[in-house]
Amino acid sequence: MRESTVSTSRRRRVWLGGLVALVVLAGLGAVSLSANSSTGSGGTPGAAGADQARLAAARRIPGDPLALGLPDAPVVISEWGDFQCPFCRAYTLNTEPSLVRQYVDSGQVRVEWHDFAYLGPESLLAARAARAAGRQAKFWQYHDALYRQQGPENSGAITDASLTATARGLGLDVALFQRDYADPAIAAQINADRELGSALGVTGVPSFVVGGQMIFGAEPLATFHQVIDAVRDRGR
Repeated sequence: MRESTVSTSRRRRVWLGGLVALVVLAGLGAVSLSANSSTGSGGTPGAAGADQARLAAARRIPGDPLALGLPDAPVVISEWGDFQCPFCRAYTLNTEPSLVRQYVDSGQVRVEWHDFAYLGPESLLAARAARAAGRQAKFWQYHDALYRQQGPENSGAITDASLTATARGLGLDVALFQRDYADPAIAAQINADRELGSALGVTGVPSFVVGGQMIFGAEPLATFHQVIDAVRDRGR
């Protein structure tokens, strides 16, 4: 994707890439690739309508600043992440660039970001800042900068000042950025993303909905390749 009352130990539950579960639904049956992990595999909805609900998560809005790729791409990947999550960072730095080159740039896949800011107060600050940057068409540049700069969780590394410095470094209009950063509408959008993720079975990050199927964890490109091909072959 854990409410504010959840214990700190539970909030720290994120999936290790490789020590995770890949659950494939959408009429194909349940295919699970898993290994023992102290973090747990999280919950996956088993309701008959879960697949359709996940398909509906795709926004496909032209000009969406939180999306990469064509609105009418054959496959949409809806990603839930937290800017303090180290495994989200691993995915962003190690897998996403190749995925974008191979699938997004060729028009086969669209990636849509959703916030799941659950690791603490600095997660929410970072999410607000990235969306503020998105209003100046630099969400993804800011997204990447946050992951490159990532420090220990809730260590004081993410502050209003540090986020403004990042905005300045990316050439944003700082005054506009600060106004948008404080906009309650942005906080509401972040909360809505988390609620949507929770409803679809996201209980940790990174998590992905790919044409109605789910991938949990910082999986390698080969995993995405397998699921994308399956979804595309089914015309989703």
